[in-house]
Amino acid sequence: MKQIERKYYLAVFESRNYAIQLHQHLQRNQLMQYELVSTPCKIKAGCSYSIKFQDLNELDRLLQEAKSIRKTIAGVYVVERSYGKRIIKKLDAI
Repeated sequence: MKQIERKYYLAVFESRNYAIQLHQHLQRNQLMQYELVSTPCKIKAGCSYSIKFQDLNELDRLLQEAKSIRKTIAGVYVVERSYGKRIIKKLDAI
């Protein structure tokens, strides 16, 4: 059985500006559990940003906040680190 060392989620956007604008909106609303990070090249080439969060239960709030400022999330990924390797999987439903 493989051991999972860390697990987190990434919300990916069509443009880096969408990610930045949504992150600023989240910060203004005191939603500090969301972090702006660089999107891994394995997901999307180019210099883009994603919003990282630790608990899948936080996805609904993220979707709600994105909709409130008319930004769409292009995809959501789960990232697991196991035995030093990073495994990235796209979640089907958002």
